[in-house]
Amino acid sequence: MAREGGKDRGLFQRKGRPDWWIRWACPYGHEHQEKIGPKSLARMVYHKRKVAVKTEEYCLTQDREKQRRAQPALFRDVARRYLTWSKDCRPRSYSFRKTALVHLVGVFDITPLQEITRAKVEAYQRRRQQDGVRPGTVNRERSVLSHLFTRAQAWGLVEHNPVRGTDRFEEGNERPRPISQEEEFRLFAVIPEHYKPVVTLALNTGLRLGELRTQTWRDVDLATSTLRVTRPKSKKQEVLPLNSTAFAVLAALPQESPLLFPHLPKKLSDLFIKYVRKAGLENVTFHCLRDTYISRLAPHCTTPTLMALARHRDYRTTRRYVQVDGDHLRQTVERLVPEGKYDHATVTPIVTAKV
Repeated sequence: MAREGGKDRGLFQRKGRPDWWIRWACPYGHEHQEKIGPKSLARMVYHKRKVAVKTEEYCLTQDREKQRRAQPALFRDVARRYLTWSKDCRPRSYSFRKTALVHLVGVFDITPLQEITRAKVEAYQRRRQQDGVRPGTVNRERSVLSHLFTRAQAWGLVEHNPVRGTDRFEEGNERPRPISQEEEFRLFAVIPEHYKPVVTLALNTGLRLGELRTQTWRDVDLATSTLRVTRPKSKKQEVLPLNSTAFAVLAALPQESPLLFPHLPKKLSDLFIKYVRKAGLENVTFHCLRDTYISRLAPHCTTPTLMALARHRDYRTTRRYVQVDGDHLRQTVERLVPEGKYDHATVTPIVTAKV
């Protein structure tokens, strides 16, 4: 960098470049550098800045921040920034957030963040519901939208979160979709051999696809027939007992990698649906294997036990798998009476005396 003949203080050029720059300090101790262009223009802007520093305590950094705040933050731009943040700070849920934002950006797109109101959020929820989207999916998208606004508040882009105060949809009406024994037979008839171990383990442990992808051998103890979920959805320690089928699958797997299934394709869920259709099944996804695991356990254990094996934190989730009919209720209350102790025909009624 050079200054011509020591003249024009505050002006300089970068080596080999024709444009002129100015350098000046503001009252806040910041040293500012600006690329201007011709020397005459640089000289004029430099004197303008010096006057502004003396009369207005001008700071270029603060001025740019004011201009940035004056520009409306568009939803799609904030969504892009949010995904970048998620990739760095929440990598495990990045794909989930990205999928939710596809639909959110499709609606809000270039809407300024400040113009998204509670009414618009509720309208989005109703529209998704009318499109036939499951309540649980709409709730997940609502959660992502709410967290995006929370981050936007932290970034100083918006003051309020319009999602707060909106209602979540009731998810209790979503019925599980377990597969029958006959459907299981048809499914295994078309699934390639190299995918059968992961499907069998899902049916016998209830592990979700994401959990199966990240499950490691270090969390499998064949000596005690137990499996500690490496990356559980709850982010808490979860240990499952292995039945004989799950044990046999794990014992037969090669331990060639730290992961149980190191070669699972990224789009296994889509591939699974293709095999489902080939087997002639309807409305079956990979998650239905977990539904099957829980539904087959339900008749054989108490609800607290079922909650523990399903790794549910909310009873309302477990309740969807518990089928109770009149005969079951009658059989249950009859267990209160020990066999042979009382003869119902000879029991004398208790009469309460009047006082």
